[in-house]
Amino acid sequence: MRRRILVSKNGPSTSLQPNSSVPDLLNLRPGSRRNSWLLHVTKELGGATGTLHGGCALAAVAVAMEATSDRPVSFISGQFLSRAPLGSTVTIDVDQLVVGNRITQAAATCSYEDVVVLRASAGLGGRELGVDRSWLSAPNVPPPEECPPRGRTSETGYSFTDQANIRLAGQEPGQKTVRYWARLPESLASTAPGLIALADLLPSGMRVSLDSAFRGSSLDHTVRIASLVTSEWVLMNIEAATIRNSIGHGAIQLYAQTGELLAIGSQSFALSKLTGDLDR
Repeated sequence: MRRRILVSKNGPSTSLQPNSSVPDLLNLRPGSRRNSWLLHVTKELGGATGTLHGGCALAAVAVAMEATSDRPVSFISGQFLSRAPLGSTVTIDVDQLVVGNRITQAAATCSYEDVVVLRASAGLGGRELGVDRSWLSAPNVPPPEECPPRGRTSETGYSFTDQANIRLAGQEPGQKTVRYWARLPESLASTAPGLIALADLLPSGMRVSLDSAFRGSSLDHTVRIASLVTSEWVLMNIEAATIRNSIGHGAIQLYAQTGELLAIGSQSFALSKLTGDLDR
């Protein structure tokens, strides 16, 4: 069961509808103000350190923007500023900056106790001109059932990535490219919020490229949607670019099992401490 969020002239309301585009995982509900939304930080939305997972936060913002604008997200970019602990409730405020005939440009803040956790900007909508295509192709990797599972990685023993089914599709410590298969319930992995959340595994992949475990925090996260082909499994192709002044930069492409490009992304993150041998 997924929830469909409806928006009226008097503000948002919700009704439970099967097969809607709003995943139960996010548990997003309307706030007290117009274009305001509330997200309860459950352990399913947690990151490795017991706070709100950055990718899940940005995915929730994307869902809130889609519900507010009644248009699908094309790209979204977030800047991470603070953390929200498990059990807390964060508020997402959406501002439709420009509403065009086909495209809405929007901004949002995600806050906890008056502290901004995340700022985001996005473009939503588009049009059909018969020119859609992709120039990227999926790498050749073994199918998910032939790939070993990745073990749990969080300090708490339960997090968004721990409860996801992630398989190692190709990784060699010290090399720039790391590949994972990932699956989420209800084929959520290939939806826009699923892709946005999963793309936040980029720093985890760059641990393999650095051949070292480390602590750190994401600084930004950008995801651009290429297509929404339904796929039980999603292939993540992570490419490390550089680390300078202990700030890492990388890119990611996400593909359907049938080879279609689903999304591309990029991310920067700060390394705070090397913690020993590679642990994931």
